[in-house]
Amino acid sequence: MELTIIHRWKSIFLGLLCSIIFGASNLFATSLSKEYIFLQDTIPSVNTDSIKAVQDSLANLPYEPTRKPTFEAQDRLGDPFANKVWYSPLLFGDPSNLQLGFELDTGLNITLTEKLGAFDYRPPTVMSFEDFDNYQSNQLLKEYWKTRSAIADGESAVSGKRLIPKIYLSPVFDRIFGGSYVEINPRGLVNLDFGGRIQRINNPSIPIRQQKNGGFEFDQQINMNVVGKIGEKLKVTANFDNNNSFDFQNNLKVEFTGFEEDIIKKLEIGNVTMSVNNSLMTGAQNLFGVKAQLQFGKLFVTGVASSQRGRHDEVTIEGGGVQGREFEIKASNYDENRHFFLGHFFRDNYEKWLSNIPQITSNVQISRVEVYVINRNNDTKSQRNIVAYLDLAEGKVIYQKIDGAVEPSQGDVPNKNDANSLYNNLLSVNRNIDEIDTELEAPPFNMVKATNYDKINGARKLDAREFAIHRELGYISLNRKLSSDEVLAVSYEYSYQGRVFKVGELTEDYINQPEADVIFMKMLRPSKIAPRDQENRTIPTWDLMMKNSYSLNASQVNPENFQMRIYYRDDRTGQDNPSLNEGVRVANIPLIELMGLDKLNTNGDPQKDGNFDFVEGITINAVSGDIFFPVLEPFGSNLNSFFEDFEQALKQRYVYDTLYGTTKADAQLNTNKDKYLLSGSLKSGSSSEILLDGIKIAEGSVKVTAGGIALVEGVDFSVDYNFGKVQILNESIVNSGKTIKVSYEKSDLFNFQSRSLLGAR
Repeated sequence: MELTIIHRWKSIFLGLLCSIIFGASNLFATSLSKEYIFLQDTIPSVNTDSIKAVQDSLANLPYEPTRKPTFEAQDRLGDPFANKVWYSPLLFGDPSNLQLGFELDTGLNITLTEKLGAFDYRPPTVMSFEDFDNYQSNQLLKEYWKTRSAIADGESAVSGKRLIPKIYLSPVFDRIFGGSYVEINPRGLVNLDFGGRIQRINNPSIPIRQQKNGGFEFDQQINMNVVGKIGEKLKVTANFDNNNSFDFQNNLKVEFTGFEEDIIKKLEIGNVTMSVNNSLMTGAQNLFGVKAQLQFGKLFVTGVASSQRGRHDEVTIEGGGVQGREFEIKASNYDENRHFFLGHFFRDNYEKWLSNIPQITSNVQISRVEVYVINRNNDTKSQRNIVAYLDLAEGKVIYQKIDGAVEPSQGDVPNKNDANSLYNNLLSVNRNIDEIDTELEAPPFNMVKATNYDKINGARKLDAREFAIHRELGYISLNRKLSSDEVLAVSYEYSYQGRVFKVGELTEDYINQPEADVIFMKMLRPSKIAPRDQENRTIPTWDLMMKNSYSLNASQVNPENFQMRIYYRDDRTGQDNPSLNEGVRVANIPLIELMGLDKLNTNGDPQKDGNFDFVEGITINAVSGDIFFPVLEPFGSNLNSFFEDFEQALKQRYVYDTLYGTTKADAQLNTNKDKYLLSGSLKSGSSSEILLDGIKIAEGSVKVTAGGIALVEGVDFSVDYNFGKVQILNESIVNSGKTIKVSYEKSDLFNFQSRSLLGAR
């Protein structure tokens, strides 16, 4: 009974407690909803007069634009492949002269550099060769699919869908042109720049309407190549460029080719040729007109009516095969990057040793020379790692004087390894190709690459047939010119006054060394050649390049009837004078005598005759056709020595000193001094190689006869139409001594005389 009452009171108490809790929660929710509704639907009261007063006060303030942009550009960090930053198109990207460089080391790691000139724009980064190869492969794959997509969508006019689709005509044209479609394939570009120019001149003496004038200006460039076809018979070919200097460079040809059963076999309009295979009438190649080929049964008729654009010429080579021609060379056009002194000892004594031409009083005999250049022929037989040094073996002319590294030096002594202390100090350096840079650029050497030294990984040793050495005067002549970035390094051995001297390291010095080690050599030309450095000091390698040599562009020069004189082009008289008209010791003395090239007569006796002294091995190399002055700077310091001290105005006018103190290109810009000419005539070469005078030799126009007998092209001779050269292939013709005649047709540059050609065969 008691338990039942207790449970009943518990139930009543719990019910009251629950009703109180739920009632309170409902009351709280109702108050929240009312507050929420009040906040959303009610706008607080605001004083509108105060707002209007603030707006009026702000409207009276002046407008001040801000100059500070809110966008802050961030430069890219790291390599350009893994850390790309997308710039806004309104901002400039990387500068145009920023150069991205790659260098592969022996560990197959790629070093990426970004430079502005010689300065690093961003720090170098290193990535593995595998990562770089994967990146390149992905880029090529993307470009490939991008190109394929452009072709499929017709966006590529060259390799995709046709820019102009085929146009189909009425079937009536099928019988005339062998087809009823028109096909046009244009290639090239059309560029048009146009604008306006308005000029105003505030001159009160000119009427007001004439003070302001203007006009429309434009510049056009058309480079077009169009091939059009109508059916299978008619074809139109046009090639036009408005920048061409001559008419024969633009071609236009309309060609109608008939079928086998047609009477009209071929009809050509435009650039045509008319060749006749007989010696009486040879026809012509450069024609512009109409040509027709017809067939009537077994009768073939070829006719032409045209104007002739080419000019016929002939070269006769007498027995013995000597070909004569004239030459004219500017003094500024010396043969650069081919001839080099082996050291400053040979350069300093060059003029003294040649003071008694034709004798050489040097007491020098060079016995061995090894020459290395950059390996661009992929030659692995004579490949070695080398380091060439500027100051090696120099006792007098030292560019980098460093205590403990190059000094002490022995002064004015022959070139030899112990002329200064550099070679002995280098013997303790680590010769490994990968570590040599670190040691040379650190104390005590502190060398600068491409100036004090240059390194070539896998350099090529020149064959003895690729250069010539003057064993008594100490200079080397290469068969070809070096490129602007090629290094020339040498090692040699010679005797002087009974003593033997060595420069650099020869084969016996490095034959047992590991292939990864470098060879120490003498540098004659660095990869970055310059006359002077930033301190305006002359770089010694600039003086080692000979600037007193000129090429005749001929081989096997014959001393017979060879003539050469030096002229000065006087602007005041408009004539080429063989001497200068001013100067106490210079006036009316032939320039060729002042330059040391006229000391002998034709018999070799010491008597001046006003002509060039043809002394083989001293003033000329007849085999290669190179002329050498017996003075180092013929138009500079040599000419300057003939003027008196009070003739400073004449020195300023005539001495061409910039030719030897600046680069060749800069010296040629000095037109006030570039007025000296080497002019004359020569006989050179042999009948096995015949040079033709003219440009754009017409193909098929070259006819060669030997003793009146016609030779066959491809069997007896070959023709290089680009360079205008005929090569006799049959040696029996060369040795027979017969007179060889070469007739050919060359393009007429200016067409001063109009010529017509009418004929039929």
